[in-house]
Amino acid sequence: MKSWVTRGLASAAFTALVGGTSAACFDSASDCVLTYMCLPPGVSSGSAGGGGGGGSPDECTPSERDEPVEDGCGVFVSSSLGDDNGEGVKDAPAKTLAAAIERIRKESAPGRIYACAEEFAEAVELPAGVSLYGGLDCKRGWAWSSDTKTTIAAGPDQVALAVRGEEGTTHIEDVLVKAADAQTAGASSIAVLVEGATVELARSELVAGNGADGAPGAPGAEPSAPGDPVPAAQAGATGSDGANACSDLDGSPGPDATLPGGAAVENACGEESSVGGKGGDGAIASGFDSEAGVAGAAGQPGLGQPETGDGWECLPGAGLGGPGSRGEDGAPGTGATGLGKLTATGYIGVSGGAGDAGKPGQGGGGGGGAKGLANCGGGLPGAGASGGSGGAGGCGGKPGQGGGAGGASIALVSVDATVTLTDCRVQAGQGGQGGRGGDLQPGGSGGRGGLGGMGASGSQDACDGGKGGQGGNGGPGGGGLGGPSFAIAFRGTPVAQVGSVELTPGTPGEGGPGGNDNVAQNAGATGAAAPEQELQ
Repeated sequence: MKSWVTRGLASAAFTALVGGTSAACFDSASDCVLTYMCLPPGVSSGSAGGGGGGGSPDECTPSERDEPVEDGCGVFVSSSLGDDNGEGVKDAPAKTLAAAIERIRKESAPGRIYACAEEFAEAVELPAGVSLYGGLDCKRGWAWSSDTKTTIAAGPDQVALAVRGEEGTTHIEDVLVKAADAQTAGASSIAVLVEGATVELARSELVAGNGADGAPGAPGAEPSAPGDPVPAAQAGATGSDGANACSDLDGSPGPDATLPGGAAVENACGEESSVGGKGGDGAIASGFDSEAGVAGAAGQPGLGQPETGDGWECLPGAGLGGPGSRGEDGAPGTGATGLGKLTATGYIGVSGGAGDAGKPGQGGGGGGGAKGLANCGGGLPGAGASGGSGGAGGCGGKPGQGGGAGGASIALVSVDATVTLTDCRVQAGQGGQGGRGGDLQPGGSGGRGGLGGMGASGSQDACDGGKGGQGGNGGPGGGGLGGPSFAIAFRGTPVAQVGSVELTPGTPGEGGPGGNDNVAQNAGATGAAAPEQELQ
């Protein structure tokens, strides 16, 4: 007769009572092998759940025995000898740790996994309460050796070993967990991540690779080809030309006839626009007295400009349309600072800030209209030439975006968990460099003012409109935070350390430079490095 524990695969006739009583099992080795219910002599059913309910008994802990543990203690795994369709015993082990975990899940009970001292090239996620024992020599009947380790080596951008859940205690012994160098921009290299679980690691080594560099911030506009400069924002529209003298004759010009000035032009720049001032109207002489005349109307100012002076002398401050002022530059984005934070999936760094958009340039003022002294033939006077409108200002440049944070290198991440290290070595690699901030977009050039109309028979030419102001440049993006390097990073309860525990951080990544060669001195900060660090 053999002791056994129900794991969900046996029929109701073989269900053991909760609390550790043993029941009869068929005296068939094959039945015990297939169901993993039979335990070695002396092992009670009350301690059969590996890692939970008080921990593993000595009979199922390889380091506590002179002889290999029995098949009934759990699922056995060998990457060189196993087959995932196998029975999970020493003579027919599973090939992957993932297959062993799946077998335990199907049994609806905590369990134990026994792994040869070989490399398992896979990312492993252990449910809480499932334990992993490594360092077993498959060539010596699965005997435990203090000189060897079972290696878990996941691919890039993967947490090599994760334990999640809240129920039960997970024991992990004699493993070497290696995280590969991260490759995706901003990705971290994390060897072990524990979320919400209770985990005890003994005689193990946790080694993180290097974090990846952060992604560069996007520029204010995409260059036409790699390596080309960022193109400027939309240029302002050219002002409308004024009308020539006498161009109003339709056979019956009246004494109050005028020639309208060049129409105002607008440069639409999203939520803000720039408008060039309308040109001044050209006037006809009072009555038909060629000696007396009136000045044409003054050009309208560009949006936000003071009124321009009357007159048609086309001098600054008189009839000549004034130029629009340059738009205000956008503020640069801030360089990233801080430590970053931990989540259930790992580490999140701090990106640089985006710059602000530049303001549109001011529209140019409209040119003044000329006096109506034109002799248009047949003794008829015509309206004087009208002024050109001001050019619209250029649009403001768009800002550069902030650079992404560099990836972290963290050997052990504990998130709201209870973790104990006993005689372990924990080593981090190098943090990734923060991403550079995006380059700014230059403001668009201002539009040329419209030409004043031409006089006739001795009348004066009208005045030109003023040139629109150039748009302000966008702000360059700030650099991203350099990736940190921590042997241990935790949120919540600090990691307990027993015996000889060696914590070795690596080198943190430098902060990314700000956009446009850090012209605004808004680089991100260099990452932190520490043997252990609490994060939010």
